[in-house]
Amino acid sequence: MTPPCHSFPASELPAKVQQDARGRRRKLDGDARRVDLAACELLQMLQYKCEVQRPLSRDSPVQCFAVDRLFRRCKDRKGTYVVETTAWEGKTDAERQPPPRDDGTKPAKPYQWSSNWHDADTAP
Repeated sequence: MTPPCHSFPASELPAKVQQDARGRRRKLDGDARRVDLAACELLQMLQYKCEVQRPLSRDSPVQCFAVDRLFRRCKDRKGTYVVETTAWEGKTDAERQPPPRDDGTKPAKPYQWSSNWHDADTAP
């Protein structure tokens, strides 16, 4: 069973990544004392969130929005581990205004994966 996933502000990520899922300090190779997220390999995953516009109608259209997620693959003595860094990375090229499509319509706007998510650093 996977460990529970606790929420915390993106600004705390560099400190939180120093510990494993059980809260123990990570043991690193060589002389390294701290995990440097910026030095870890950057990975990207594109997901889609789809919504039925009129759920009670049989012929209702489905609208899908791109959700760009970023991860960093880091290494400690036990092996590699992956940390989601989407909020920590700041604005990405995918979040900036994309160029219009060839057919003249606007491209799909990137969308949050869940309406329950929020930027923890700016939450009330």
